[in-house]
Amino acid sequence: MALKASLRIFFGGTFDPPHSAHFELPHRVREELDSPDAWLIYVPAAQSPHKDIAPTPDHHRVAMLEIALGNRERCVIWDTELARTQYHPDKPSFWADTWDTVNAAGSLGDNRFLIGADQALAMHRWHRFESIWRDAIVMMRDEHEAPRQLIEALAETGAWDQEQLAHWRASIVRVPMIDASSTHIRAMLRDPETRKNPIATLDDRVHQYILEHSLY
Repeated sequence: MALKASLRIFFGGTFDPPHSAHFELPHRVREELDSPDAWLIYVPAAQSPHKDIAPTPDHHRVAMLEIALGNRERCVIWDTELARTQYHPDKPSFWADTWDTVNAAGSLGDNRFLIGADQALAMHRWHRFESIWRDAIVMMRDEHEAPRQLIEALAETGAWDQEQLAHWRASIVRVPMIDASSTHIRAMLRDPETRKNPIATLDDRVHQYILEHSLY
């Protein structure tokens, strides 16, 4: 990923479908880090090793992301995980492999990736987490979570020493609470009574794409 910037912020996920929080929260992180030239790089995941259900076909998820991103500045989609699984369709999609590719590029500037508090708590179970965890930025929701509680929960896992917990604490960025969920959106789309109704957290253009292609 050869984007010139002092900071590149990677955001991985299935985006199935993408919703308002997928865009508003990373932008808030960029603002909080005071890095106006930072790129936000969306990385659609293939088959997640943490999920049993296969996502919507890749080309549809990329198309929905493209529609939702529109003309947002310094945002790009990077489909490296999807391309990799074309050659290894039965292999789970590990973020550590993606991060190896990022670091191998040797671009100037810092590379960081976004996770939620729940992912931070599970990080010690991620594939080859030792090589990637220090590059994580934890998005902490203002209303329902506190950094102290997260650090205490991380300590209770027994996976981190005091120096590592201090690094986790410094990696937290506070973001607003946005009530958006791909699971909830899919449930509304599967219900004939609500399928065509406007969904507040779903871009209208993405909604129209879903209906036109009979997704979900």
